[in-house]
Amino acid sequence: MSPVIPAIIGAAMIKVLLTVLPMIGILSNTSQTYELLSVIGDGAFFFMPVLIGMSAAKRFNANPYYAVSIALIILHPNFISLLKGANEAGQTVKFFNLIPVTYANYSYSVIPIILSVAVLPYIEQFVDKITPKITKNFLKPMLVMLFIAPIVMVVIGPLGAIFGDMLSTAVYFIQDKLGFIAVGLVAAVFPFVVMTGMHHAFTPIKLGVLATTGFEGFICIAEFCANMAQGAAALAVSIKSKNSDIKQSAGSSAFSALVAGITEPALYGTNLRFKKPMIGACLGGLMGGLVGGFFQMKCYGVATPAIVTIPQYLEEGNPQSFLYILITLGVTVVSTFIITYVIGFEDPVEEDDEEMLEEKVTIPLNTGLNIVSPLEGHMIELSQVNDVTFSSGVMGNGVAIIPTKGQVVAPFDGTIDVFFKTHHAIGLRSETGVELLIHVGLDTVNLEGKYFTPHRKQGDTIKTGDVILEFDIEKIKKAGYELVTPIIITNSQQFMDIIVKKKDVVTANDQVLAII
Repeated sequence: MSPVIPAIIGAAMIKVLLTVLPMIGILSNTSQTYELLSVIGDGAFFFMPVLIGMSAAKRFNANPYYAVSIALIILHPNFISLLKGANEAGQTVKFFNLIPVTYANYSYSVIPIILSVAVLPYIEQFVDKITPKITKNFLKPMLVMLFIAPIVMVVIGPLGAIFGDMLSTAVYFIQDKLGFIAVGLVAAVFPFVVMTGMHHAFTPIKLGVLATTGFEGFICIAEFCANMAQGAAALAVSIKSKNSDIKQSAGSSAFSALVAGITEPALYGTNLRFKKPMIGACLGGLMGGLVGGFFQMKCYGVATPAIVTIPQYLEEGNPQSFLYILITLGVTVVSTFIITYVIGFEDPVEEDDEEMLEEKVTIPLNTGLNIVSPLEGHMIELSQVNDVTFSSGVMGNGVAIIPTKGQVVAPFDGTIDVFFKTHHAIGLRSETGVELLIHVGLDTVNLEGKYFTPHRKQGDTIKTGDVILEFDIEKIKKAGYELVTPIIITNSQQFMDIIVKKKDVVTANDQVLAII
């Protein structure tokens, strides 16, 4: 999700304006300007599968244009109207009058396109094998799309719709059995419902209840608590982080979630990315939902749950309803913030990182140094790393290697300045003052040292080629972690130039960086 966060944040902030401007009388919600801004603010969300398709193609090593084409197919107006018309008529669309295509709405969704692009490379490989070389230019693309599109329409995509039906049935069954406790439980799991795009399945249910009783006291309350919890968790990350980029992105996503109820930037860009804040958001949502359910809060509208839409939770002639919503909001935000702040997260700039980033040398270094690769594997540019902390260059210049051998060796003569207790990252200093960070994998700190075997310790003197660390590639991959390893010169600003020696495959003896 990281590469698409700027687009999501931009759209979210436009939607915040659309909430605030009409409230203060600057913009009418019936004007053409409002409609145009609505399109601008909703574009990135409606076409989310297109953005995710491009990003997922990079992650799964699939053709990005096939991936985007899949997203465009399931969002095509004719496809949408065909399924919708058949559904309203009580009919089913079928391939060749045999294979049913389940009705589903894929706009705003995330999971279906990720699953589709994950399958895509296998389809490409299969088609490549069965296609004669002389026909590959035109036959292969046609066959790839003919294979993948029906699979997505018939199998992968409808899984979300099926899940949605099961979800709504299960949710109201839980409410019947558990009462106010159900509100807390749904608030806790609601972020994962948003990830599937199935939160839209609740809209007709909420509308039906509102039309019948005049209010809805279950899903709307859980959704409010879940939204506020996402914002509060992102706010905790923004305040606790020591990385300026993280502070800025987490802060803006917290604002959009709390003020306007646009949670995608907070959910995908902050809480899910750092994992532990997601735990805080779920627990905070649970506690707020329990309080809101206990007070039997009611919602009298269908506007996006947020601070600015609090009036829709106020019952006419019942001043206590305002007190209930304030207490529920307070419990949700405060508990989420405290839990997230206390359990913490892997801040891209922690104390150990700061120690490595300090300018320990007060004069510019220009003695020069050739740095050999500390790993064997495939070299990629730092900008291709699927983590903005590394890819943005905020920590310094360098390269990244996807290792094929689970061994880290010394890339120069020097010392081990920092050896993280989880063994996933090492800070080295050369004899000439070059500071180098080797970060094995992404988010591998969560393994807490499992599958890593250190051969040296912090403070040791090292010579080029000395084995510093070994790690089990297969077990780390099986645990679900990406092994791309950023190799960064953290005091890059002290040198005139850093030259990257571009190669596809490197061994532990190949030069990868040159310091001038």
